[in-house]
Amino acid sequence: MRQRWSKLNSVEKALKILLVLITHDEGMGTSDLSEELGLTMPTTSRLLSILSKHDFVRRNSAAKKYVLGKSALDIGKFAYRHIGSQLVSIAKPHLDALRDTVEESVMLEVMAGDSAMLVYRATGTHVVSIVVKAGTLIPAHVSPGAMAILAFSPSETVNNVFKKELTRYTPRTIKNPELLKENLKEIKRKGVAFAFGEYNLDVNAIGAPIFNHEKKPIAAVVITMPVYRAKYHKQSKLISLLKETAARISDQLIDYEI
Repeated sequence: MRQRWSKLNSVEKALKILLVLITHDEGMGTSDLSEELGLTMPTTSRLLSILSKHDFVRRNSAAKKYVLGKSALDIGKFAYRHIGSQLVSIAKPHLDALRDTVEESVMLEVMAGDSAMLVYRATGTHVVSIVVKAGTLIPAHVSPGAMAILAFSPSETVNNVFKKELTRYTPRTIKNPELLKENLKEIKRKGVAFAFGEYNLDVNAIGAPIFNHEKKPIAAVVITMPVYRAKYHKQSKLISLLKETAARISDQLIDYEI
């Protein structure tokens, strides 16, 4: 019986290592992990060796720090697919209906680290429509879906997303974290986020958040369209339809623990 408890404790300690590494993109050394978790160096080294053997962590030889390995990332991808599949089954009819109304591509996005992940796309009915594959990651600072979610997220989450150097994709990309955080306040007030060429100069997009049964933002509905066609849409109408769709999906999620 004693030995079983010992094994259980080791599993718990190994899981704690993985959970800590999730919050440190740059990785952590053995001593830092030992101090963070209150473990001895030999125990930490032994657990890291086991986790490395099964590719749950890997060691950056240059920085001498551990980061999550392929096995951990594979589990994370599966979890996102599982969550996404439940969410999609509820959201799909509403997304398809919105697409039929606005005739533009409508997307469902969730947060995946510091990016928005596309989990469903209802392709626009025009010959030229925005087409993005499911599973595609779009950096949060240029994604109206991610920005709509972050506007209603805890400040700690926002800080973690914007803590590293942000990439400039077009002349309109905003790289300044403080300016992005200021924009989140306006997005929260209006309930909608905009992207006017920040990621692709030829694409405009707007996004609105979806909330779960705990009133936490877990996804976003996004309408995307070519810039040349955006001027033909009445923006106020698009916004109201977008927000109504997100609200309907949120209402249905009240009965689901997603």
